[in-house]
Amino acid sequence: MKAAALLLLVLSLSFAGEAWKVDVGGGVGTQPLVYGSRVIIGTSEGKVFGIEPPFVKWSYSALNPVVCQPVAFGDKIIIATSEKVIALNQFGALQWETSLPGIRNIAVSDKIYVSGKNGIQALNADGTLAWNFAPGSEDATAPSSQTATDFFLTAPLATPNYVFFGHNDYVYAIRNTGAFAWKTQVGRLWNTPPLLIANTLHFGTSEGLLYSLDILSGAQKSKTNLFEQVSTTPVGHLGAIIVGTSGNTVYSASGNEVTWSTQLDGKISSRMHLDTSTPEGALYITTTRSLYGLDPGSGTVLFKRSFVDWPSPPAYLNGQIIVGTEEGAAYGIDSSKACSILSPEPDSQVGSAPFEVSGLGYSKYGGASTQLRIGGGEWISLEEAEWSYPLDPSGYPYGLIDIECRVSDSTGQESEPYTTISVVHIAAAAPELMTITYPQSVRAGEEFSISVQDKTGTPLSGVKATAGGATFTGDGELNLSLSAGLQKVKVERAGYKTEEFTIDSKDEPTLAYVLGALFIILLAAYIYFLFIRKLSKVNYFK
Repeated sequence: MKAAALLLLVLSLSFAGEAWKVDVGGGVGTQPLVYGSRVIIGTSEGKVFGIEPPFVKWSYSALNPVVCQPVAFGDKIIIATSEKVIALNQFGALQWETSLPGIRNIAVSDKIYVSGKNGIQALNADGTLAWNFAPGSEDATAPSSQTATDFFLTAPLATPNYVFFGHNDYVYAIRNTGAFAWKTQVGRLWNTPPLLIANTLHFGTSEGLLYSLDILSGAQKSKTNLFEQVSTTPVGHLGAIIVGTSGNTVYSASGNEVTWSTQLDGKISSRMHLDTSTPEGALYITTTRSLYGLDPGSGTVLFKRSFVDWPSPPAYLNGQIIVGTEEGAAYGIDSSKACSILSPEPDSQVGSAPFEVSGLGYSKYGGASTQLRIGGGEWISLEEAEWSYPLDPSGYPYGLIDIECRVSDSTGQESEPYTTISVVHIAAAAPELMTITYPQSVRAGEEFSISVQDKTGTPLSGVKATAGGATFTGDGELNLSLSAGLQKVKVERAGYKTEEFTIDSKDEPTLAYVLGALFIILLAAYIYFLFIRKLSKVNYFK
């Protein structure tokens, strides 16, 4: 059953603006490296690919899973497995390899810095060991109680003068010579490197605190409590610091204040990418389920792409967002325009009740025009960039209903494949309830109306009412006329529970009613002339 559901989900997804796709045969969990005109991707199967989109130019087998993102070091590409650091040239040929225990991450500056079980180890350009720093060795009077194979260090940040990393509750700074500079107690860090802007180091902790420290002394400059584990390397934008959390939220903070926050659909990947090719910029983020584009100034969602499996942290090349996925594919996604379907969720099961399809049309150049297509029918033009459309599945057979959307702007129209999701039309076990407003009584033979709405108050289309052998249809409001007597009215709509009620349809007045009314009038006149007028005369003569 799970396999069938997964296959259905795979078939239900494609990606708008998909410039290219390459099968790499293994899961991609690390950020791709942009190296000149090529994309370097490492996989969980131990393969490394050099892709010049959309073609694979070379591949290299590292034999063991690639544990962190590839990095560029001069004219070499550096990759790491759990036991080896490997240097390749631009053509994917092996230059050297160095064995080290328990490798977790690498960073480069003037040297190659490796965090692993031995602490921080620095390698020269030829792969030879330059020096090793073990946390605890900075205090000669109190040597570390840990052995050389006990260390768990976060991913390092390497600069021309310093290497920064986290260990236990401390942030460490060591010089590029291996000498200890300082450490500051802040709490546990996530396994992501800090961000350096000017002379300030920015990072978040597992306790939900966003810190800014002076790089020369480690002194605290600011601290903001986000109340959620910070799980990403920060990004700086116009004086603000942006981070993602394990609570599925992206925060922007300036000083000690949160300036905006945006909730996404899953845990946020460890690294983000800020595109600064336009004045407004765009922040690209992946979650366990999707690729997002956000406005870094406001947190507004610009677009969203759904994936079958967790996409890797994004990279950026020539207007394309580059991601790999756990299903073993690498994608180039056009970032200039996009149509995003935000709801319903891909592969949702729907009954025959109408529901809203909603999404976003986006163009980097403005003036996005969005179109929607349901079940392979005609394209429907949508006016707003933030759009919604009522879909009535009762007119479609049971099974998959494809929902596609595309965007046009001043540069042209998106080409296939368009953004596509599928929903599964099923016979719902529990039909929806209608809200019906109707009169208790009406005049027989005269037209009157009833209104029919769903639970949100939206008028329902395609409603049928039957009464006294007659059938009436309408959208939201139905006009009926009934013969005399108590009439049972039945209201039906596919996907909704059938409702029945009774209306008293009153006939035209009969002769008996007329004679009765005439008698009352005459009686009133008699009383008036006999008593009231006589009484008036008596009062007058007094």
